[in-house]
Amino acid sequence: MNAKETPVFVIATDESEREYADRLANLLGYDYGHFFIGDGLQAADHIRANQLPVSYIFMLIGDRKDSIIQELARLAEECVQGTQIVLAGEINDIGFYRKIIDLGVNEYFAMPIDIREVSIALAGSGNAPSNNVNSTVIACMSAAAGDGSSTVALNTAYCLAKSHNARTVVVDMDYQFGMVAKNLDLSSPYGIKELFDHPDRDIDSVLVDRMVIGYSNNLDIIAAPNDLKFYPNIKSELIRDLITTLQKSYQFVILDLPHIWSPWVAGALNQSDAIVLVAQLWLKSVAHAARLLNIWRETGINPDQVMVTINRSGAKYKEGVTVKDFERVCHKRVNFYLPNDIRSVVNAENQGKTIPELGKSRLAEDIMAIANELRDFKEDMAQRKNNLKLTFSSDL
Repeated sequence: MNAKETPVFVIATDESEREYADRLANLLGYDYGHFFIGDGLQAADHIRANQLPVSYIFMLIGDRKDSIIQELARLAEECVQGTQIVLAGEINDIGFYRKIIDLGVNEYFAMPIDIREVSIALAGSGNAPSNNVNSTVIACMSAAAGDGSSTVALNTAYCLAKSHNARTVVVDMDYQFGMVAKNLDLSSPYGIKELFDHPDRDIDSVLVDRMVIGYSNNLDIIAAPNDLKFYPNIKSELIRDLITTLQKSYQFVILDLPHIWSPWVAGALNQSDAIVLVAQLWLKSVAHAARLLNIWRETGINPDQVMVTINRSGAKYKEGVTVKDFERVCHKRVNFYLPNDIRSVVNAENQGKTIPELGKSRLAEDIMAIANELRDFKEDMAQRKNNLKLTFSSDL
């Protein structure tokens, strides 16, 4: 998708605001955002001249006030019905706020802004990501290949489904090397490949039922393809719509993401309520963890959403990096440790079961601790945010 094709349009006052375009687009599930410097009148002419398919408008207005009503009216002439619009600027006037809201603007933010708040305001309707308060999206990703995110994703999902009686689905998005279904001795001709084979098909409950494999009560799996030669062209909006649809049926949507960096992975992470970064205490893993955490911060992901889990902790071989060094390099504290219990991992894979199903072990207990934290994570984050947030109206 190039900038001309994206439905995300950012109208700015100067070049320093360019970063908002792509960050906002990623949060809404698109690869890129269209960026334009000027006012609403000029932007409307630009949309018309280039026939841009605009569905989401974020306009930074600075201290402009008197001309905004005219600008909004002109923009409305060039946008399809249902286009979402959010404004941000230096104006702090309740009368102005009420006037633009009455005109159909989704929200107004006083500067400085939180771009995630803008994305949520724009996602009020239409094809935008769901903000389902009853469903939690959790992304699991390894810092380096082989660090164990699939093990964490599958086993925490089982704990959420079994111990917390929550409808849970694991989506194996490692489309070339995903092993979640295989480790459970499950097979399906469909899985995530069904989605990638038909990217233009609407994602609904019928398609989801075709893709999922039931493992146990409350736990479903969407398997990765079996074909190593499979090279899908994955669009961010396809992943966005899949997550949105799954949220309607599941209390927990667990995404097992591959160790790559791409627009669709960025979009999946930005739609997640919590991110579990799985790493090990060795140099390669620490280096990659630091790079991932840095790019996540740059793309607007709240560091409080990220939970760092050290896998294979306490291995018999001497670990190359200390926890203190890991936290210093990554600027992030370690939240959980999983012991180096290779025997339990291998036994579970050989039996086609999850680790908690094998019985009591330190590893099973620590996995349950992660699941317990994830169960309340979204509610805790919302409460923390409400305690700290000063709303626009309270500042007036």
